[in-house]
Amino acid sequence: MKNAIAFLLLLCFPLLFACSGQEDKGPAERTAPVRLAVAETRDVPRILEAVGNVEAFSSVQVKSQVGGQIVDVLVRAGEAVNAGDILFRLDPRPFDAAVAEVEARLTRGEALLAQARQDLARQSTLRRQDVVSQEAFDQALTAEKTIQADIKQAQAALQIAKLNREFSEIKAPVSGRIGDILVRLGNVIRANDERPLVVINSIRPAEVSFTLAERHLPAILHLLQAGALEVGVLPEGDTGPLIMGEVTAVNNEVDRMTGSIRLFAAFPNDDYRLWPGQFVRITLVMAMLNDAVLVPERAVQMGMAGPFVYLAAPDPQGRKDLYRVTLSGVESEPGPRGYVVISKGVSAGDVIVVEGQLGLSPGALAMDVGERR
Repeated sequence: MKNAIAFLLLLCFPLLFACSGQEDKGPAERTAPVRLAVAETRDVPRILEAVGNVEAFSSVQVKSQVGGQIVDVLVRAGEAVNAGDILFRLDPRPFDAAVAEVEARLTRGEALLAQARQDLARQSTLRRQDVVSQEAFDQALTAEKTIQADIKQAQAALQIAKLNREFSEIKAPVSGRIGDILVRLGNVIRANDERPLVVINSIRPAEVSFTLAERHLPAILHLLQAGALEVGVLPEGDTGPLIMGEVTAVNNEVDRMTGSIRLFAAFPNDDYRLWPGQFVRITLVMAMLNDAVLVPERAVQMGMAGPFVYLAAPDPQGRKDLYRVTLSGVESEPGPRGYVVISKGVSAGDVIVVEGQLGLSPGALAMDVGERR
């Protein structure tokens, strides 16, 4: 037994001697892969951003002013129409008959008036000769005036009949886009029915409403007094350029619940990129910022103390593509698309981390794995 233990110790002694000769260097420092960019300066517009809603410049429920049967439907849902275009036709025969009836009554009245004037002229001559009584003359005069009144009444009735005939062709009161057709060919409709035949939304121009924090109200009012206040919008999913318009109105009170003010802007919308009900991103141009410090918006992170960025400094030991990062709190505001304007915390020329922040902490070692931007 003692010989076995002595043999094991003899075998382990060289291993213990070899291990004791190695230097204890400790674990290697972790290096986080990142992508870097350089803060730049540029003259950019100062903007406010918000979310808004597209509204029709006007929305009209088309109703019929007369009753009848629909014999022709001349539009389809979604079609563009101009003011005055015929949308529906009602059966014209009852209206034509009404016009003919009043015209016949008017013709009869004109004939009776001619006869009554002859009788009045004769009675007037006989009255001057004292051949007929004053009562007979008065009766002739009354008959002539009564027929004149009947003719005026018939003329008014004819105007109404012709107007109803015109109303049997239901026309678009405004230019715009047709919504769902709510009646069908052959339907019988009533005059001024509560149910509309169709709704027309006028979307050229289009109107957008949006809200901003009330702290911006003084600056907005000042800019409006100085001239036009330009605003750009972009619908969700639209990758084209901003659609530009102008602020047209500011609501007359601040919302007490939210502390916000509602604004309205108009857009020509000649290309129909804006549709009622859409949500759009608002970009309100307030002023120009000269030599503004810009960084990619991906570089700005949100922490417990507010927004921050990681600044990257070359490794003190001079190792290539290695950097020490420090955390810097920033004050920022929206800038051009993809960038933010930094007013505090970053200077022009500073190297900042734009990707890989999740693997960093203050003082960490980072390796640049991307092309510098």
